[in-house]
Amino acid sequence: MSRLGDDLATLLGALETAGIRAGVGGQLTAPCVLVQAGDPWSEPRRLPGRVGRWRLSAVAGAVDTRGGLEELGELVDAIDGALRTVEGCELPTWGRPTVIALDDGVRRPAAIGTVQYASS
Repeated sequence: MSRLGDDLATLLGALETAGIRAGVGGQLTAPCVLVQAGDPWSEPRRLPGRVGRWRLSAVAGAVDTRGGLEELGELVDAIDGALRTVEGCELPTWGRPTVIALDDGVRRPAAIGTVQYASS
């Protein structure tokens, strides 16, 4: 497997170990975090390795604004806690809450951040 593939597996494993539903696409049930390649995806900054970037979309399960924002805040805290266990991973700066729809078409509060991960 590629280094970026290994990095993705490590990030997903840390999230799932923390009890956070995570995936790279397909059908996810909120609350969850969608992990996608960031932009730029990979950069040769930390030799001999690379720094990879991953876009995280934290999606609340509640659809009402107040409940959704509260749940979203708790999800962001849980994601940050899970990422702290991954050596070489920086915590993301989370964008302001927005609204997105998963495959079920229901619009939910979400926050999007990009994490940098320099694996060895």
